[in-house]
Amino acid sequence: MKKSVNDKLFLCFALLVFVVVGIIWILNTLVLEEFYIYTKKHDLSHLYSQVNKIYSNYDYDTDSKNIESELEKIDSMSNVDIVVQNGGEITIYTTSKDFTRNRFLLSKLDVSLYLNNDYFRENFQDGNNYYTGVIKDSSLNSDFVFLVGKLDNNFHIFMRTPMESIKESVSITNRFLIIGGASAIIISGIIALIISNTFTKPLKELNQISQKMSKLDFSQKYEVTTDDEIGMLGTSINTLSSNLENTIQELKKANMELEKDIEETSKISEMRSQFISDVSHELKTPIALIQGYAEGLCDGIVQDEESRKYYLDVILDEANKMAELTSGLLDLSNLEYGKNELNIQNFNITELINNLIRKQEILLNEKEIKVTFDYEKDLEVKGDTFRIEQVLTNYFNNAMKHLDDKKEIKISIDDNKPNGVVRISVFNSGENIADEDIPRIWNRFYKVDSSRNREVGGSGIGLSLVRAIMKQHHMNYGVQNVDGGVEFWFELEKANSENDTQNWYSIHKSYINVL
Repeated sequence: MKKSVNDKLFLCFALLVFVVVGIIWILNTLVLEEFYIYTKKHDLSHLYSQVNKIYSNYDYDTDSKNIESELEKIDSMSNVDIVVQNGGEITIYTTSKDFTRNRFLLSKLDVSLYLNNDYFRENFQDGNNYYTGVIKDSSLNSDFVFLVGKLDNNFHIFMRTPMESIKESVSITNRFLIIGGASAIIISGIIALIISNTFTKPLKELNQISQKMSKLDFSQKYEVTTDDEIGMLGTSINTLSSNLENTIQELKKANMELEKDIEETSKISEMRSQFISDVSHELKTPIALIQGYAEGLCDGIVQDEESRKYYLDVILDEANKMAELTSGLLDLSNLEYGKNELNIQNFNITELINNLIRKQEILLNEKEIKVTFDYEKDLEVKGDTFRIEQVLTNYFNNAMKHLDDKKEIKISIDDNKPNGVVRISVFNSGENIADEDIPRIWNRFYKVDSSRNREVGGSGIGLSLVRAIMKQHHMNYGVQNVDGGVEFWFELEKANSENDTQNWYSIHKSYINVL
């Protein structure tokens, strides 16, 4: 059974008190009486010296009264019976002049019997002129510590002191120890509970914190209020908690980065496989056409110059499409892999759009396409000029491929967007795009109308390039159906906005809208 700290402290206190009381009881029972006897023997020896000195300093025949006075002083200060004899049975001094202290007359005591008794000499301590011991008085039924001996003047002396008081004291003390010990155990238990609660409260709190730490919960911290070992332990646990929390956060971050790297690696692998698959698929038709027309020329199927020229034009056109397709796919892959870094700078978007329209002027006139661009003022924006020109060109080419009989293309700029953003839109008259097709038109090789011929439909990677370029710019792009046609758009940041170019990617990361 698991015991708490409180229980252990209580048991320790109780055991300590029990051991202490037991030791005192044993010492009191076994040693105290012997110590008492030893002390009384020493006291009697000291009194013997005093009495011997008195009889040495005074002449008994002439100074008996002085001697008696001195002896009475000693008698008054000690609980000792004294008998002095002149060498025989004649008692010359006794403290027992009445029957109040003894039931028999010590004056009748023959000290010589003790001095000449071999039993006493053999069994009691022997001094130079005296010996001490313990004797039982059968008449009083009491034990006495006694001294018997000779003074320097050859007088005999006998002294005794009762032991009843010490035996009674030992008994009383033992009873007191039993009662006091039980009380001490109870009191110590209460004290143990108080002390244990005081000491175990912070330990319980530290244990609770450590249990939460084991579950990776580092929210709770120990409030250090003392500078003792518990306070130091609390400080150490707080430091450990913080270090573990930081380490785990770093590990999580590293793990996320590793997962991201693995995901990117997997994505690159998939993109590589997809690239090969797409190239293989898209090149099948031009290769087959080139092969067929080339075999026709080799076999002499065509004889006239016009037919031969037509065959060669087809071969050349398909070869150019293959080159354009391959170049576009490589460019798209590099953008998606993040291999091409942007050259962000300020440039005039108005001038860029006007130049694009001028480049397409011959083709526009030939196809009788009407292009409108009414924004006249110069407008500086931030971006990669080359890549943004690719976006505009792809939007423009896509618009020309999907015109209706009205053949209208309108380019517009909205410079009133919030957060310093400019929206460039390319509108073409024609049929609207089906809602279910809008999210898919940005995928490579996806064509809304699969029935369109190769000349009208294009390679199918133009809008994929737009998506890759705008994602790398961290700017929004999109398409919407409007009255009379379709409008493609993208956004750029004004050059005079408060956003810093160096913080381009961090500022616009939250602005991305992946379609």
